[in-house]
Amino acid sequence: MDESRSMHSAEALALEAQAGSVQAFEALVARFEAPLHRFLWMRTRDAAAAEDLTQDSFLRAWQNLARYDPRWRFSTWLYTLAERLCISARRSRGKDPAVTGGEIELGNVPAGHDPAQAAAERDEGRALWETAFRVLRPEERSALWLRYAEDLSMEEIGAVLGRPAVTVRVLLFRARGRLGAALEPRAGVAARPADCRDQPALAEEGLGGLP
Repeated sequence: MDESRSMHSAEALALEAQAGSVQAFEALVARFEAPLHRFLWMRTRDAAAAEDLTQDSFLRAWQNLARYDPRWRFSTWLYTLAERLCISARRSRGKDPAVTGGEIELGNVPAGHDPAQAAAERDEGRALWETAFRVLRPEERSALWLRYAEDLSMEEIGAVLGRPAVTVRVLLFRARGRLGAALEPRAGVAARPADCRDQPALAEEGLGGLP
């Protein structure tokens, strides 16, 4: 059986939930609650708003399960719902939520990993994303997070943001440039989001020289 359609895949669980399985939907919540909350926290930088939007996203997903098409990854569909809710909330406020501080767990320490090194990496990552919030537009932050923290493809990010893949490439290119400039005194911190994974794609689209 195709692994993407195995009984343990998110897509298979979504199909079970479509058929009325509450347990399957609860399994989806358990699987995606933490990463979705991280995304929304990065999107809003407001702990209370991120929590509310996370719950609202799962409620909207449950209410709209009949519309889910298993040809799409469930994560892409869920993030799309969350992004739309986030945009609606932002519009109702008239601007981005105020920065309220708070902490977010950026990941657990892998087995055998040096705890001191892991702590340093978490601090480095936190500093990077804090800077991203300050210097990037909301859409750029979303694209950057979905690409590097959630490892979504260009097409999947485009589906979440309602943009063509080529626009996602532009967003990422500009986001990395702005973030790199802001982090220039700490070039080592900028290394990961400013890597060259997407440069060949930019060159193919004729976008490599964008300002």
